[in-house]
Amino acid sequence: MVTDMTQRAALAPLVAAARVTLPWRSVALGLLLLLPNAYWVTMMELVRYAGHPSNIAPFANVVFILLALLCLNPFLRALHQKIALPWLQPFSPTELLTVYLILSIGTAWVGHDSLQVLMPQIVYPFRYASAENRWDELFLPFLPKWLYVSDKTALLNAYAGGHRFWVPENFRPWVSPLLGWGSFCVALSLLMIGLCLLVRRRWMEEERLTYPVLYLPKEIARPANALWRSTPFGLGFSIAAFIDLLNGFSALYPSIPSIKVRVWNYDPLLSSLFVGYPLQALQGTRMSFYPFAIGLGLLLPPDLLFSCWVFYWLERMQRLVGLMVGWTQLPGYPWTNFQAFGGYAGIALFALWVARRSFWMTLKRAVVGQDTAERWGLGMMVVALLFLLGFAHAIGMSLPTGVLFFALYLLLLLSITRIRAELGPPAHDLHNAGPDEILLAWFGPQGLPKRDLIAAKLFYWFNRAYRSLPCPHYLEGLKVAKDEGVPFTAMTVIMLIASIVSIAAAMLTHLHCFYAYGITAKFVGPAITAFGGEPFWRLQSLLAAPPPLNPYPVRAILAGTLFTFVLMSLRASLTWFPLHPVGYAISTSWSMNVLWMPLFIAYLVKMGVLRVGGYRAFRQTALPLSIGLVLGEWTVGNLWLLYGVLRGIPTYAFWV
Repeated sequence: MVTDMTQRAALAPLVAAARVTLPWRSVALGLLLLLPNAYWVTMMELVRYAGHPSNIAPFANVVFILLALLCLNPFLRALHQKIALPWLQPFSPTELLTVYLILSIGTAWVGHDSLQVLMPQIVYPFRYASAENRWDELFLPFLPKWLYVSDKTALLNAYAGGHRFWVPENFRPWVSPLLGWGSFCVALSLLMIGLCLLVRRRWMEEERLTYPVLYLPKEIARPANALWRSTPFGLGFSIAAFIDLLNGFSALYPSIPSIKVRVWNYDPLLSSLFVGYPLQALQGTRMSFYPFAIGLGLLLPPDLLFSCWVFYWLERMQRLVGLMVGWTQLPGYPWTNFQAFGGYAGIALFALWVARRSFWMTLKRAVVGQDTAERWGLGMMVVALLFLLGFAHAIGMSLPTGVLFFALYLLLLLSITRIRAELGPPAHDLHNAGPDEILLAWFGPQGLPKRDLIAAKLFYWFNRAYRSLPCPHYLEGLKVAKDEGVPFTAMTVIMLIASIVSIAAAMLTHLHCFYAYGITAKFVGPAITAFGGEPFWRLQSLLAAPPPLNPYPVRAILAGTLFTFVLMSLRASLTWFPLHPVGYAISTSWSMNVLWMPLFIAYLVKMGVLRVGGYRAFRQTALPLSIGLVLGEWTVGNLWLLYGVLRGIPTYAFWV
């Protein structure tokens, strides 16, 4: 026994050194894949408007690439046996997770609620200004010219297509906007990474949150995982793959029957159900049966699944009752986005209050330099906030409004990141309830100075919704670092480099697609024109005829916050209480209108298995079945999307 202990002591430094070996090969590979990944996502979500992987967590395209790399391991192993080169070794779990992290950051920045919204806005206002909309009078003089493209040739070519973006007449007008907004995006990255470094000790070591979104990529990255030989996994994979295979051929050859699982296939049926007074209030209710969404739902806690379904229908009932009693005459009723913001704010405030002593100790350690990662986090947040406030002031926002704007934004960052770390819901979009809308709700368009109002709407692009918010991915990166033995400072550098490369790749990809395909020529879906014009048409209505202050949104925010506190108190005092406040916050969104049925099916299946066979039966059957459903649909579905991009033809899109 002494000999055994001596051997362990002798091997300890080698083991420690092995654990802190940085996965530089995977870092290089991940960075190289960022540009093709950005192109693929942009083609799916903007040009072809099919697939939309950045609307769901985890990102389907990234999981697909992770699976592809895993499939390369047998070939790399055989090749390494013949050619003993270090960079030909099979990918280790740490390397696979590092590539997953880098591509997740890249997808978050190129996704639906990030640069995909910003880039069309850079070319929109000077293209569509006219005497009829009076933009020249209302707000164009207040726009910072260095952040928008006004050159007529560059605008015409971007909208018409058939051009190369790197020729001088097209690219030169973009240099200043790209540098300006690019530096702003880097500052946002610093802010998010710094926040994650400050909360990681509390959430990882003290509260031990589970980070459920990482469960799927970790299972894929595990070597010799018994999951692949599991019968329930094979069944789930086969079912989902067969549905997508059949639907893919049906999209190409309409004579082939299909299995209707996508959301809009059931709209005519639901519209025929909700006809006449008062059921007309329920029009817009969606129904879907996505196999992957059912699989993701089986990975979630039962109380969250139940709460999502209950609170979704509570929101529907608000519309029904409101029509019956006449509340729909009130402007903006039922203010569900503001209620949801109150829910998110309540979650963040409760987390801050519960961990107030821990966060205070974190700040003290960061100031005195006892913890290098926390010191980095505090420094990054301070630098980022100073830059962001200076940027806001440069585009016309006053300092008090800027401080309030980014304080609200930090509150949302904290809340969404906490929700992902604790429960891992597949969606957290919160449409049209960012700091710009909250300031308008609180002060009214007439209570804000005109320059503040315009500047707040120029920040609309990263507050339209929060489905692809990068911040949760940064925290999940720190969790990967902790589990895989990578130093936090090294992972911070990796994430920052990945963010900078991702931002550049996303911007260049959008420019290529603008000038190659044409914004109004070959872009199939409405997203790009909607993203480009939304803040400016909103500004026109606010400035041309400012509405009076509406007191109801603020009341909805306060009611949502108070209701969240009540739910948290009930869960703390009553162990059997089934409703979760996170379900209330996320269930009034666009995404939950699409996902409520798959999540409800997952709840019924999960509770049935747990009641009949217990947790052991769930681990042996339902859990591999759920992973099979997700991977089966995402494998075949992404192959169809790749086939469509390569062939230039419309193909089946498995999501939305």
